[in-house]
Amino acid sequence: MSAFHSAFEAALSGSTDALLPHLASDARTLAAIGVYRNTALKARIDALEASYPTVVQMVGSGWFRAAAREFALEHPGDDPVMVTFGAGFPEWLLTFEPARDMPYLAPCARLDRAWTEAHVAADAAAMTPAEAADLGVALTGLTMGVHPSVRLFRFDWTVPSLWLAHRYPQPPAGPLVWEARAEALMIHRTAGHVRARLLTPAEFAFLDACRNRRPLGIAADQAARLDRTLSIPALFASLIAADVFLTPEPEVRA
Repeated sequence: MSAFHSAFEAALSGSTDALLPHLASDARTLAAIGVYRNTALKARIDALEASYPTVVQMVGSGWFRAAAREFALEHPGDDPVMVTFGAGFPEWLLTFEPARDMPYLAPCARLDRAWTEAHVAADAAAMTPAEAADLGVALTGLTMGVHPSVRLFRFDWTVPSLWLAHRYPQPPAGPLVWEARAEALMIHRTAGHVRARLLTPAEFAFLDACRNRRPLGIAADQAARLDRTLSIPALFASLIAADVFLTPEPEVRA
């Protein structure tokens, strides 16, 4: 980046003195910089609003854009790709005084961010049912790589249910309650679409073990310890159908 571009970037953040060696500091110049600054700020606010739609639904567009403005002024970022802007927004919400009485807001923002990350994650070949069938019992000794889009979460509160009710609205099975009840969630991409799935403790244990490169047999044992009624073959088949696991790498022989 040239000295002028660095100075112009600083001017957009409010430090117009950096431009003095390059441009005259007159009213016309300062007005033009103000236009650029407002345009850049609006672009960041718009990007945040697009990236955190669940949070927007919860607080309303006016509240959200006011908060986004504060965040963008504090953290202008330096990446021209707007989809990457605002990765720190969920953590920032934890310190934002007007959000203090909404403890669900920051964790729901984390899930919105995970949705975006899953959406833009790298492509990778997913394991097919035929490949799993060919491996047979050998599967139990293999470590199963998970797709780059997979994001796993476990909360001590009902964050996933609250987030799902806004992001993927369905007729409620019962009253939606924010309470201290552990829930787990998987967000992933399949067939070009980002999906989300509530997980039981046993299902989370299975997937978490796979994510941490534990052999499939050990992952299954950890899940079974939590729920003896869980059908591991049925769970595994449903995860393969959802493109969660990667195609096994060919065995390298010495």
